[in-house]
Amino acid sequence: MVKKKRKLVVEPFDDIKIVGVCTHLEDYKLAWHINNLLNINLVKYDDIYNEDDLAFSFYLYDGGENCNTFNLVEIANSEGRWVKFFPPTDYLLVIRNFINDANLQILLDKIKHIEGVAHAYLIDLETNNKIDTLLEDIEMHEIDIVSSMKK
Repeated sequence: MVKKKRKLVVEPFDDIKIVGVCTHLEDYKLAWHINNLLNINLVKYDDIYNEDDLAFSFYLYDGGENCNTFNLVEIANSEGRWVKFFPPTDYLLVIRNFINDANLQILLDKIKHIEGVAHAYLIDLETNNKIDTLLEDIEMHEIDIVSSMKK
């Protein structure tokens, strides 16, 4: 009798939703609109750098232990694109911790109605293989920011 091999499948990014945003708005204007719509306070921190040493804007809002954490990350600017998505995407809004489908749809609709936003959509994490390394870079950057704030 042949023993079956068991595979352990680890989902490294549980409870994460990512909204792709296509817009011509500057990062601070988009962050301002999102802050007003969601009643949060995205704050700009040090830029995040990709493997080609290109700088991209990085915003963070941490609602606390039992609330959502939001990152607004620029992935396209005048220097270049970090990752190419279809449709062309300029920013990612990363939402950590649980958000139900109804609230996610409301959030998505609000972002779509921001003047200057051409399109906003939910990125499928299962089929998009480019997103894992990007999320790792974002999380490491956030850890660096939080640890420097504690000092």
